[in-house]
Amino acid sequence: MFSFVSEPCYVAFHDEEWGVPVHDDKKLFELLCFSGALAELAWPTILGKRQLFREVFFDFDPYAVSRMNERKVTTPGSPANSLLSDLRLRSIIENARQMCKVMEEFGSFDTYIWNFVNHKPIVSQFRYPRQVPVKSPKAEFISKDLVKRGFRSVGPTVIYTFMQVAGLTNDHLISCFRFKECSATNAAVAKESSLNSEVKEKASEEEPSEVGILLAVNKLSFT
Repeated sequence: MFSFVSEPCYVAFHDEEWGVPVHDDKKLFELLCFSGALAELAWPTILGKRQLFREVFFDFDPYAVSRMNERKVTTPGSPANSLLSDLRLRSIIENARQMCKVMEEFGSFDTYIWNFVNHKPIVSQFRYPRQVPVKSPKAEFISKDLVKRGFRSVGPTVIYTFMQVAGLTNDHLISCFRFKECSATNAAVAKESSLNSEVKEKASEEEPSEVGILLAVNKLSFT
């Protein structure tokens, strides 16, 4: 659960980003990396070094990160080595490689990850911080699939944190002003997704199929 502290960057992150649905692959990769980094760093520290993280990891472009040299990245004194442990740095690079495979298979990581929630954010109804879990059955399911695909350091707790920050689940307390705002954003995203699906379906129905065209051509050929 996200808690308030005095650091401005932390409060701004909660007020502007945490829980807002993310559909950009680079941003999703960044948030996945940050969720894993919480095993070693606190949110204020991560956010304070976010620009350095982006410089080191090419704005979290999975393709660029997948080509990084692990030996150079983990060299003592390197910018990356000052951020996280060697194990965590290697996990980021390996996860970039696996994410590239997912993007090739599904067209985007966005399509893959949001499919687990039917492309519609889960809206929780928590009143108290103690009600917010550190993991969920859905997070465990996603974690298992990611591990099976070769991702590292993506346990259920990491994945649930990722789901929270990337907006796959809205875990703002219902008393928080961001709860309604994120819920409204979720509704708008769902409506847009539904409209896009209807447009694609209609276009598909109106577009003559290749088989139909061939049958028509063959019929003309024999008349």
